[in-house]
Amino acid sequence: MKNVKRMIVIVLAVSLIAFGFVYWFKLAPAGPLPGDKGAIKEINGLLNKTGTNEKVQVEVILDKVQADDRHAFIPFETDDGGRGFSLWVWKDHQWKASSATTVGYPVIWKARPGDPSSYRMVWSLDPAEKVDRLAFYLIQKRSFQNEAYQPRIQMEKAIPFAEHPYGAIKVPEEWRTIIRGEVAEFEVPRVEFGWRSLDSSGEDVFIEGKDQSSYLRYQDHQDLMIPLEKNELE
Repeated sequence: MKNVKRMIVIVLAVSLIAFGFVYWFKLAPAGPLPGDKGAIKEINGLLNKTGTNEKVQVEVILDKVQADDRHAFIPFETDDGGRGFSLWVWKDHQWKASSATTVGYPVIWKARPGDPSSYRMVWSLDPAEKVDRLAFYLIQKRSFQNEAYQPRIQMEKAIPFAEHPYGAIKVPEEWRTIIRGEVAEFEVPRVEFGWRSLDSSGEDVFIEGKDQSSYLRYQDHQDLMIPLEKNELE
């Protein structure tokens, strides 16, 4: 009887330790995002892991935007005046930068892959660019599958650039409806994402940027947004 009680105590103790371990690392609420100095150190450390000889460093944190309680977007300025952004995730009870780029062109960030409600368009560009607005696109090309014709779908979301040289905005609800449909029916994504930078006359503006190097560590799920021109749209 004494041995049985001892075993019960041991089992309970092990169960409590296991529960505490799971709660601490997987279930506990996320803590506050790191301060600017901590964020800069983390991002520079990530960029240096690429092994590049170029020494562009993050100098200023521009903002800290939480996409949800465990994902965050942090845009920054580099010491050569360039712009970029980093994506963060709360994992193992700490905030970690999972990717960073010094080329802040727009991408689709899938914070929770398979859940379009978590998808965001993220970018960080030089506010000195002669741009009036950014236009983002979801495009589904025409196709004919299983004797059924699928018409082209083209959706646009425009953002005033002066107010939003950087951002992390959710993809529009009507886009999510299209994305959910393709996820459920097809293994290969059919939709494409694109963007244009426009002047006040609606003409395309080429954004050259400070440098053309990209420092990425793709631990996040991201879809490239393709630079488009007027003649590629309908």
